[in-house]
Amino acid sequence: MYLKFRVSREPANDFIHLFVNRLAYGIQATKPLPNGSIPYYLARDWLTKAPKLLDADVVRMHLNGDITINLFAINPETQRSKWVAVDADFDGALQSLIELQQALKQDGVEAAIEQSRRGGHLWIFGAAPLLASEFRIYIYNLALRLGVPVKCGLKDGIEIFPRQDRLEEGEYGNALRAPLGVHRKTNLRYWFPAAAPRPEAQLGYLKGLPKLTEARLKALIHGMRFPEAYRQVVAAPYTSIASPSGQREFRILELVRTTRRDSRNWWAKCPSCSLVGRDRTGDNLSIQIKDSRFYKCWAGCTKDEIRAALGRPIRMKQAA
Repeated sequence: MYLKFRVSREPANDFIHLFVNRLAYGIQATKPLPNGSIPYYLARDWLTKAPKLLDADVVRMHLNGDITINLFAINPETQRSKWVAVDADFDGALQSLIELQQALKQDGVEAAIEQSRRGGHLWIFGAAPLLASEFRIYIYNLALRLGVPVKCGLKDGIEIFPRQDRLEEGEYGNALRAPLGVHRKTNLRYWFPAAAPRPEAQLGYLKGLPKLTEARLKALIHGMRFPEAYRQVVAAPYTSIASPSGQREFRILELVRTTRRDSRNWWAKCPSCSLVGRDRTGDNLSIQIKDSRFYKCWAGCTKDEIRAALGRPIRMKQAA
């Protein structure tokens, strides 16, 4: 069982300074879905259905272990992020993160490795929020130069957050589990090994890291473009999920992980197929890009079966 803490407001404010660039946030469910996943849901006010705003009290609950939250990288008003995080959860993941960390250090950029359930996260912090597009140009080019694998379709490799260059109105982008909290699937905490396993010590270490300036980032990417090899590495944007009536709508892209896309559809593993050991290629389910309310299992699973497998069965007289 994970260790409980009772942090003060000061480390919570330090956490916000380091990690929070947008006040909307997600909160993880307390019980797993039938497929074993424990999804996050956008935190909303019960009465108004408006997104809740992240504050020091929420962060303290996360650090204490009472709840687990995730964070959105990009502030859509500026298209900037306070950090870039490299997520690696494949065989040899930690070695890839160490290679990236060493190469970053040679560029004069300090990065911190956080352990995770199957690998780790590599965090780079800006001295001030930096353009997400420029952050991504730098990291993707660095991965290409080092030969570090990048996740594309069914190919294992690193994933880079933020996963978009910019967001349109009403979009949230892809969120990442906030560090220093409890991983609900394992009921464990995963720390930055460079500091003692206490929230205060961890945040003190992260605060002391030299931060990447905008001038330095621009110098590092001078003459660079986003690598053509990774043009297809895209992520489904998480958009607004409130219906005009204020009722919460079903959004399948919140509950499945896409493996690829084409000109018309996202493709993902079918949750219903997974329950009976089918869909080994992970692309039986198509989800229309233009309108994600339209989705289809090409192995024949019905919408009722897909929704039931996700723990969100279709209610009587409710549209899918």
